[in-house]
Amino acid sequence: MNRTIPDNSLADQPLGAHLLAHGLIVPTQLKYAQQKQEVTGETLSQVLVRLGLVSETALAHVLAEYHQLPYRNAVDLPTAHAQALALFTREACLAHALLPLAVCDGYLDAVLGNADPHRAAALIRRRSGLEPRLVQGDFAVIKQRIDQAYLDPKRTSQNIFEHEYRKLQLDTRGTLPTDDLVQQLLRLAVHERATDIHLQPEPQSLHVSFRVDGVLIPIISLDRALLRLVAAIKVMSAMDISDNLRPQDGRYSVSVDGQQYDVRVSTSITPHGESMVMRLLPKGISVSGLADLGFAPEHLALINSMFQQPHGMLLMTGPTGSGKTTTLHAGLKPHGMTGKNILTVEDPIEYELPVASQTQVNRKAGYTFDSAIRHFLRHDPDIMLVGEIRDTETAEAAMRAAETGHLVLSTLHVNSVFGVVGRLGTLGMPAHTIADTLIGCINQRLVRRICEHCKVPFTEPTAMPAALAQQLEGITLMHGAGCEACRHTGYQGRMPVYEILVVDAAVARWIETGGGRQALMELLTVDNHVSVWDTCTRRIRDGETTVSEFLRIFGVHDTALLQRSEPL
Repeated sequence: MNRTIPDNSLADQPLGAHLLAHGLIVPTQLKYAQQKQEVTGETLSQVLVRLGLVSETALAHVLAEYHQLPYRNAVDLPTAHAQALALFTREACLAHALLPLAVCDGYLDAVLGNADPHRAAALIRRRSGLEPRLVQGDFAVIKQRIDQAYLDPKRTSQNIFEHEYRKLQLDTRGTLPTDDLVQQLLRLAVHERATDIHLQPEPQSLHVSFRVDGVLIPIISLDRALLRLVAAIKVMSAMDISDNLRPQDGRYSVSVDGQQYDVRVSTSITPHGESMVMRLLPKGISVSGLADLGFAPEHLALINSMFQQPHGMLLMTGPTGSGKTTTLHAGLKPHGMTGKNILTVEDPIEYELPVASQTQVNRKAGYTFDSAIRHFLRHDPDIMLVGEIRDTETAEAAMRAAETGHLVLSTLHVNSVFGVVGRLGTLGMPAHTIADTLIGCINQRLVRRICEHCKVPFTEPTAMPAALAQQLEGITLMHGAGCEACRHTGYQGRMPVYEILVVDAAVARWIETGGGRQALMELLTVDNHVSVWDTCTRRIRDGETTVSEFLRIFGVHDTALLQRSEPL
């Protein structure tokens, strides 16, 4: 590191003008953010990120240029030294988005997140007496590194959970409450990036598993006496604790490390007791744009064109947990601050959408998806986001809204874009109405990303279908060898693979006339269709995922269909 904060580090133009020049925001967005800034006292960059008007990654690059600081990504960041960490507390580092790295020759090397470098430099001089040498990093990465650097290894979430478990094991009378164990179970799940917690009773134990990156991973087996853990969670979720003969559903809210989560709980009856699944849904967070989610640059224009239509219906399809809602929110980001009234009804609200009026389903009060749509029509909406179309009433209300000049975004549970028309037909929608209102559909799955910490060439032979082997001939395949960062799975994180169908004039005629499958295949072009085969094989060729992960998601039989670009 060789850069301090010079007295004239700020560019001649204000940061807002700098962002406008880079095309990251438009004047109306800047004006709105500045109005919010006057009220909250935050920096402009903090307001822009909180409102979701600029992605964290893009803003980090611009701030590095604006403040004349070197930029460092997560891979290039060195490990923080204990001597440097001892100069600050975790709370001070989080408050200033500053991670001290090393002390060298009277200088303190440090990396910034979403921070004011002048305030950070003043803090360094005041607390350490050293001169600062700063670089700019990604916001989320710096926050994560601060937590990791100041976490006492003797008090990790795994150790704390095991400590609480041993206390309850020794409590043979069952007098101690299980609240602390439940809280530490949730904390451990969050730290492991789990989306679901599974509690499965067995003849002599209660087995705990986490779903991480879409795959179930065994975590620990608890003493069967801890079955009272299930009863305690039922109480928290407002379930009937006296009824253990029927499946039940419930939910509750909880805070884990300062982040609020909506916990959806479901039980089922097994011969050995009640089995339980807890789904963790973070509340009040913002989502990145489509580019940051991993959609290919050449497909972004096609996807954005559908989101920018003045009216009609755009549907996301795919299995549960495939990121459909995330993609819908990301596609709406450019609409923020463009003079449009955006209304949403969700179950539950998963992401904060700037300047949108977001509501949540309340079935006990009669507030359902279809009733919300009818209510929205009296609020002069431009865009409506409906969490899911699952019944005829919701389908009819959504279609009617799309027909009367509104853009309706929603999700549908079908296995491919080619199943959308048939599914809407089974819900009672006439073919001519579908043809008139459907803009297009995107089918999405999530594949695991190869861990960057242990990625190596994969030289062993890989069993794969002949068509896939031919497509990948001559390509150096990659895989994760396994390390602590990925729990020795070889994967860390997920990314989308997808197919897109745009309903242009030719496809609309096919829908209206009820044409067969072969007739549709003859209408597909590069302008109205992106095949999932292409997006999947691209991920493998680029060394982002593996053949085995591809086959786990689609199977050998479906792979042959995908290769021929036929509807599944």
